[in-house]
Amino acid sequence: MVTDKTMQSVKALEYMCPYCGAINDFQLNASRDMYLEQHESCGCCNKVLSLIPANGIGDRINLIVDALDSEHIFK
Repeated sequence: MVTDKTMQSVKALEYMCPYCGAINDFQLNASRDMYLEQHESCGCCNKVLSLIPANGIGDRINLIVDALDSEHIFK
C-alpha cells in the first residue's frame, strides 16, 4: 500500500522506498521474521527492496531497508 510521504500509522511498520520516496507498509510477524531478510516490491515504482527487521532502542523495531539490484536476487 502506498500512502503520502508522511509516516502516519503506529500499528504497522512503514518504510520509505529509497528509489521513489513512496511510503509502504510491512506486516511483521515478530516471532518469525526478526533478523531475516525479506524481499518486497515498492507499491509505487515496483522496485524490489530488501527489508530486515531488527530490535531497536526501547523495545522498538528498526526496519532496515535497502535497494536491491534485480540481478542479485536469490530465491
